[in-house]
Amino acid sequence: MKTSTILGTIIGFAAGVLLTKQLSSRPITPELALKTLKQKVPSKMSGSWIYTIKESVEMNGLSYNVYKGGFTQSTSSGEEHYLFTVDADTGSVLEIANTNI
Repeated sequence: MKTSTILGTIIGFAAGVLLTKQLSSRPITPELALKTLKQKVPSKMSGSWIYTIKESVEMNGLSYNVYKGGFTQSTSSGEEHYLFTVDADTGSVLEIANTNI
């Protein structure tokens, strides 16, 4: 093989590895965070919203960049309102809290 072919292959492989790492480390969008939450909540939502600006919070001694939002579910006893917190880097649901008293 020619040296230029080997060098081109190595450069292409290195560029692919760097691009893959860069793309996988990007934070998720608020829309994707909300879509992920909707898939994880067992009951059907009748309404939902999400703040599009990330916040920094500390939960259980760990710091997170998060999106916050809320949703409503219709039940036989009426509507129930919830607030949620989603990790902006991974999309993991960190907290869901019922706001009904």
